[in-house]
Formats: sequence, structure tokens, C-alpha cells
Amino acid sequence: MNPLSEYEPGGLARKPVNILRLISELEGSSHLLKCMGFYEDQETLDEIKKKYYTMYFKLKREEKLNGGVQ
Repeated sequence: MNPLSEYEPGGLARKPVNILRLISELEGSSHLLKCMGFYEDQETLDEIKKKYYTMYFKLKREEKLNGGVQ
């Protein structure tokens, strides 16, 4: 495993596909929290997910308006 110092903030483009990958990870974590009964934490993740779903759809809309190029 690489040390944190090897990761560059902003090193992954904020493209719809990458935001969707993030949402997928959050959805999985939210589901596990629900299954284990950590409802307060699940609600916290649900709020975070809303932010990224909004960002995803905004970026997809912009990408579509730009002819699929971003």
C-alpha cells in the first residue's frame, strides 16, 4: 500500500465517471451501515451522497451540452 504522501490532492479529474465511482462507494458504505444498525451514520452518508448526486447530474448535463467532451 502506498503512503498517503504519494497521493496528490486533485489528482483524479472531477468527471462524471469518477463522481459515479465515488457515489458507488458511498452507497455500499451506506448499505453496510444500515445492515449493522448504525442509522445515524447512515443518515450522515445519505446527506453526503445528495451532494455528489447533484454534482454528478450537473457534470453530465454540462458534458452533454459540450457534445460529450469535458
